[in-house]
Amino acid sequence: MELQRRKRVCLFGTSADPPTGQGGHLGIIQHLASMDFDDMFGTKRGKQAPFQARVEMCRLLVKDIPKAVVSEAERICFEKAADRLEGKEKSS
Repeated sequence: MELQRRKRVCLFGTSADPPTGQGGHLGIIQHLASMDFDDMFGTKRGKQAPFQARVEMCRLLVKDIPKAVVSEAERICFEKAADRLEGKEKSS
């Protein structure tokens, strides 16, 4: 039986408000992309510009880096948690 190599994933958390160029966010992402990761995901945190605006800025920043993926996992998790809380409040 052949063993499969585990996938190597890089998570890069940032507020990205705004995302910066070569000397900042982009330079870090390019460096990480040159390393031996199979996938890269960026997440946003903090209360600055609207979430969707920061997502779009990050997508523009990394559009030419094939390994880089901007994740909306933070928004999805928050919305699911909020939906659950709303359901509990309505049933109380």
